[in-house]
Amino acid sequence: MKDYYSLLGIESNATKADIKKSYRLLATKFHPDKNNAPNSAEKFIAITEAYDVLSNKKSRARYDLMRWQELKRKRESGDDYNIVVPPIESTRTRRNKAQKKRSTKYHQAKNETEKLFQLVIESFHIVSRYILHILGITLLGVILNSAIGQLLVVFEKNLFQGLIISVLISAIIYGIVWICKNVFIEFKKDLEAFSVFYKISQKNAATFAVSIFALILLLYLILLKVSF
Repeated sequence: MKDYYSLLGIESNATKADIKKSYRLLATKFHPDKNNAPNSAEKFIAITEAYDVLSNKKSRARYDLMRWQELKRKRESGDDYNIVVPPIESTRTRRNKAQKKRSTKYHQAKNETEKLFQLVIESFHIVSRYILHILGITLLGVILNSAIGQLLVVFEKNLFQGLIISVLISAIIYGIVWICKNVFIEFKKDLEAFSVFYKISQKNAATFAVSIFALILLLYLILLKVSF
């Protein structure tokens, strides 16, 4: 089926840095601002799928194992056929395919108002993926605030319990930073795919998505304030 190493133009012993570098070059090459070819979107999906598999240690190991098993079967049987590796469709690949399908409505729109509406709808699709992340950060923030408020009191009563609370606070802070980091990375990929499939600049894609994100976040904060 697909040789992910060939898609990214790298060797099977490539480092994580090599994989990332190659992906960035290819993603830039097939960006709509620089490539108007009809198959640029399909190529983008393919290289993104390859990157998602090879950039992850576990999925790469699984892919390499299947690749090795296929090579072994080929040598043992003596048959002359190409390597066939079962597809490993990641969440990112499924998102890209769904986004590409939605983009057809945008390209078929007859006027600018319809196109604008489709861009807003797509922005909502993107932002909706991070609602659980926002809820998670909020919950961790509430727990963190409570833990910090009790820290001094607990330390005065029991040193050991105070140390446990301190470790808990550190773990919560790490969790918040980890979630924010992953949201940033995934959101950046979403914007890149948005610009590719809708054939708009990344600046415009970011403007639409960030505006919707800010609007939802504002409404969420207002709702929290009213609730408490």
